[in-house]
Amino acid sequence: MNDIWKELSDLIEDFNKIGFDNVADFEKFHYYSIVYNSTALEGSTLTELDTQLLLDDNITAKGKPMEHHLMVKDNYEALLLALKFANNKELPSTKLLKDLNSCNMKNTGQLVNSALGESDGRKGEFRLTQAFSEALGYYLAPQKIPTATEMLCNEIKSKMIKGLTNKEIYKLSFAAHFNLVYIHPWSDGNKRTSRLFMNYIQTYYGVPLSKVYVEDSKEYLQALKKSKESENIETFNEFMAKQQVKFLDEKIKEYNIEQKRSQSLGMSFLF
Repeated sequence: MNDIWKELSDLIEDFNKIGFDNVADFEKFHYYSIVYNSTALEGSTLTELDTQLLLDDNITAKGKPMEHHLMVKDNYEALLLALKFANNKELPSTKLLKDLNSCNMKNTGQLVNSALGESDGRKGEFRLTQAFSEALGYYLAPQKIPTATEMLCNEIKSKMIKGLTNKEIYKLSFAAHFNLVYIHPWSDGNKRTSRLFMNYIQTYYGVPLSKVYVEDSKEYLQALKKSKESENIETFNEFMAKQQVKFLDEKIKEYNIEQKRSQSLGMSFLF
């Protein structure tokens, strides 16, 4: 049976040898792709090209809801904030997560009233209502959210030591992603923020960032649900490792094809 972690390790080595850091705009368009996929998973109708035009030139897509444009812009700013936290070596905390969610929901968050009080989705305030989704079932009761979120941050922080292997880094980032989804601290933006928490940890250690491809949304939800039901995170870890293999393999192949074309043809014109 193919070892997905060995495949991932080999691809990271090949990816690093190419030196994508020195490829003009590679990092920028990788961020755009992360944002496109993350927002599309949550219902945005903007295409990847729409996303690029919006973030590059502030060009809106005709006939598509303004809310979706705002979702994309907010998620991009929240990604940049996550990367800033990581590059500054800030460690996980409830405040860090609230700041990420607040940035994510800056222009689309809402006030939510319940018997327990009011929570402002624009400020990263924790939800005060029970939460349920058809795909993943019931989430943690609101009374337990503050303690659970603090415990998760402390657990992740305790494991963020030096000398972790790439496999350990990715497993830690995937665990942060998975557990925050099921704590589900906010009324909205939970999965987007959970994916940013994952990217924050990956940036902290300097490994290539992960994304979930929108075309694999069904498998993503199935992996989250199966791991919860079996109380075994390895199903989710394997799914996320395969997503990262898919990304790295795709980019390496694109690069190699372009290199061969450049070497064999040089400059060519089309008429």
